[in-house]
Amino acid sequence: MTPVYVLERKTTSEDLSLAGVYWRRLGIDVQVSIYLAAARSLGYDATAVLYDAIRKPDLLPLKATPVELRKYTKPTKKDPVSRLYANQRESDETPDEYFRRCLDAIKEDPERYFRRGVITRLESELDEARADVWQTSTAIRDARRLRVFPRNADSCIQWSRVCDYFAVCCGEQSIDDPVLFRKNEKKHVELDGLSADMMTIWYPDGTSETKPDTRELLTQSSLRAYRSCPRKYFYRYELQMRPLKADAEPLRQGKSVHAALESWSKSGGDLELALTCLDKEDPYKYAKEAAMVTGYHARWEKPTGVIAVEKEWQMELVNPETGAASRTFRLGGKMDGVVEVGA
Repeated sequence: MTPVYVLERKTTSEDLSLAGVYWRRLGIDVQVSIYLAAARSLGYDATAVLYDAIRKPDLLPLKATPVELRKYTKPTKKDPVSRLYANQRESDETPDEYFRRCLDAIKEDPERYFRRGVITRLESELDEARADVWQTSTAIRDARRLRVFPRNADSCIQWSRVCDYFAVCCGEQSIDDPVLFRKNEKKHVELDGLSADMMTIWYPDGTSETKPDTRELLTQSSLRAYRSCPRKYFYRYELQMRPLKADAEPLRQGKSVHAALESWSKSGGDLELALTCLDKEDPYKYAKEAAMVTGYHARWEKPTGVIAVEKEWQMELVNPETGAASRTFRLGGKMDGVVEVGA
């Protein structure tokens, strides 16, 4: 029987060496465990997660050397033309030149930029992940009951970026300021079809049933937000307030590349179509992301045994001690894909 895996793709700036922290951390990542359990709840006999890590090139576009800093060679009989020193430029690097330089760096060392790993879980590890999620959901429920969502000063700056709600927590801004924040109609903006008051149950024979469900949906994003900072969770998921400013660069880039690779998977590996899905607002950012997607395409050539792409899921949140389903919450989310390896 051909193994069935959950597919997960992530962009990162971290070192992707197999002995590094990136891969070791995935050994305890709750998201990996929950997605594996979710795939099984949908009727897929998933045995592991096929994890593609994509490293962002750390090259920056080259700029013209300021006129006052330019230095020229002296004319000689061999070369009578005075020229800029080799490490200086008369003009900015074009987006196409930048794309080529990023792509050349990827070609030179593809293992630095692309790593594929198979992440497995023992049943005991899945049980531990379920316990982690249950504990977090219990903390959320208690925070609501007590109306206390503590601030976590250790999370105000992450990945060299200040939290969107930092100034609100400091009393410098108001969460109700319409110039800075807006209230989202959807609590979980990353999901498309999951209803807040309906639950679809999938059965082993592939049939499903959708029925009313008043329990609230918890996603990996909301759980992660609460673990990071309960006050951030409160603003984002309880009040549903989101900042009006543009997404931070790592998040914007992740969304852009993700959209391109989603198209690549659905189209059977059509690179040209995938590139049209990238964010084109900034030509230099587009050039870097185009190099990443082109490199990914060259690395894997075609999608691996695609069964489903961008598969939304729902399942019960179960008390690990009693086996009873939560009367307050259910779990839901979206996985990048489900694939047959070796197909």
